[in-house]
Amino acid sequence: MHDEVSGQLLPAMATLPASPSPPGVGAAHLGTGHIHLPAAPTHPSASSFAALTAVLSSGHPATSSPSVLHRALRAAADLRLPGLGLQIHALLAKTGLLDHHPFSASALLHLYATLGPLPRARLLFDRIPKSASPVPWNSMILRYAQDGFLDEAFELVTAMVECGVPVCASTWNAAIAGCVRAGQGGLAIALLGEMVSPGGVTPNVATFNTLLHVIAVLQDADVLRGLHGFVLRNTELVGFGHVDLDRLLESLAAGYMRSCCVEYAGHVFQSVRLSTCHLANLMVSGFLNSGQKKHAFDVFREMAFACGDASQHLPANSLTMVLAEVDLATTRGLEIHAYAYRHGLECDTSVCNALMAMYTRGGRMHSADTIFQGLADKDAVSWNTMISSYAMVRDYDLAFKLFSEMQRDGVRPDEYTFTMVLNACSCVCYLRQTMALHGQMMKMGLCDSYTDDMNSLTDAYGKCGSVEDAQRVFDETDRKDVISWNVIISCYGYSASPRRAILLFHLMQDQGYKPTRVTFIAVLAACSHAGLLDEAFYYFEEMDRAYNVTPDEAHYACIVDCLGRAGQLEKAYDFIRGMPVAPNVFVWGALLSSCRIHGNITLAEICAKKLIELDPQHSGYWILLKNIYSKAMRWNDAAQLRAAMKDKGINKCPGYSWIEIGDSELHRFLTGDQLHKQCDHIYEVLGSLTEQMIDEGYEPRIDQFDIY
Repeated sequence: MHDEVSGQLLPAMATLPASPSPPGVGAAHLGTGHIHLPAAPTHPSASSFAALTAVLSSGHPATSSPSVLHRALRAAADLRLPGLGLQIHALLAKTGLLDHHPFSASALLHLYATLGPLPRARLLFDRIPKSASPVPWNSMILRYAQDGFLDEAFELVTAMVECGVPVCASTWNAAIAGCVRAGQGGLAIALLGEMVSPGGVTPNVATFNTLLHVIAVLQDADVLRGLHGFVLRNTELVGFGHVDLDRLLESLAAGYMRSCCVEYAGHVFQSVRLSTCHLANLMVSGFLNSGQKKHAFDVFREMAFACGDASQHLPANSLTMVLAEVDLATTRGLEIHAYAYRHGLECDTSVCNALMAMYTRGGRMHSADTIFQGLADKDAVSWNTMISSYAMVRDYDLAFKLFSEMQRDGVRPDEYTFTMVLNACSCVCYLRQTMALHGQMMKMGLCDSYTDDMNSLTDAYGKCGSVEDAQRVFDETDRKDVISWNVIISCYGYSASPRRAILLFHLMQDQGYKPTRVTFIAVLAACSHAGLLDEAFYYFEEMDRAYNVTPDEAHYACIVDCLGRAGQLEKAYDFIRGMPVAPNVFVWGALLSSCRIHGNITLAEICAKKLIELDPQHSGYWILLKNIYSKAMRWNDAAQLRAAMKDKGINKCPGYSWIEIGDSELHRFLTGDQLHKQCDHIYEVLGSLTEQMIDEGYEPRIDQFDIY
């Protein structure tokens, strides 16, 4: 029966091209993959093999036994000792056993097919006696396939059928294994499809064990479902044991996850009795990538329970993957931290970095700093995490201090470090610090390699008011991107040369860059600063029509600001009421600022009330409305507003100014500051200046001395 079936299938196989995905093979156009299996494991122990070689060299009559020579040849092949194999070959030829004992001949061919050149293996195959055993045929088929000679392998299978040798599962396994070792994973799966097709040969456990690595990386959901269904229907027929079935299910779960079939992967994973940490990590990563954080944490928790006693623990990458997505609003982060503490993983730098990032995301800077200070082996990621965290909460002085400590500690700043510190310089306008960082970047060779650093440097110079330096850095950036153009356009948009921003906008397009929403924010802001109302509306209308960029609240705020600067307050108010999206604080804030400039009390009250509704705890909106009342001499309204602020517990955030002196000396002054070491002298000079201004006719307003 098998001969007839093989005779029907294998001639067709002989015509298959030597390509990863032959057309028409298999029942369901199976997918491709690339994998190299490790070398065959060594079966005999070194001591047993030493005893065997001693017998062979002694001249004992037992050396003429075919069984002894058969085992010796197998051992030489498995231990990869070609020299010893050649000696045994000479012994077989000398004694004449090679022509009369097929098993010894098959073992010798296995040695040549494993270790020798392919032409010599084929020469030996053609000379040895053939029996009804498929073993020598399988050895040559495996060698041809793994060397990439697939046509020759299939032709040999056809010749095997013509010689009346039965084609069984071992022959198919040899062809499949050869494809796998040659990196032809797709073709190996295709051969499996032919093998299990109607009238074919039933695969065995070895068939699937050969394909485990191919299945695990196979990104074809249809093929995986077909394999999964076959396994479920034929578990007993194939002869799967519990361990073999678990290994196959692990590969299927990995393949499903890599194919983005998260639900299938989860179901298969639950049926695996003894899952490995590698598979569990893959499941955690897949669940996190698909947004299923709860499932990811459930898998992590199962892994933790499976480890059991304190001597075993999860690998560090398991903790870092989950910590990156943990929300401190739940207890999961604290649970993972406790697990890390119990198993001594707080000494692991990667785990500590992930814990610090988790705590800073939740605003718990003290906890993050405690971990950071206790970490003995800090790397660049550790320092970057804390520097970015302090910059995020606007503690820029501490961020700069950590940057200095990082270098004193001997840790080399990387491109991410400079990006974060430069962004901090942009926020506080530290020009001298920016210049120092620029020089350090040039010494380290970062200016020629990282576009992000150059963009941050351009932005820092621009926000510090040095547009010329920003333009110079922009010109020196070799690999410009859209962000580079957005930054330089913004620099000019907020400078004394806003029209230059519009010219750069057109130059950007001439050089093949497509504007983004950020580009139009910069252009509209430039139009507002330059008083170009018609141009602002033109670009605003062109956004959606010509560039497929939908305007959002930021773009509407720019138009409102442009109208307000032009004194068209009523038109700006009508524009807000006609917005297709709900106006936010930036839109109403732009109109309120214009109302204060032009003294429109009615509209100012409307804007302030809207702003207070949107953000009732923001003191700036209350203060701005109070100043408008004071400017209009509506003292009662101003007093009522102060009383309402006191009732609601709203206090004015103290404002401060700063000045840089020398290379690194920075002085900050708060409102009513009594902490500066030279405050007495400062107030003495300020008093003298105030008296001089009064003598010149300046009349200070009473509300200037208001505590609010």
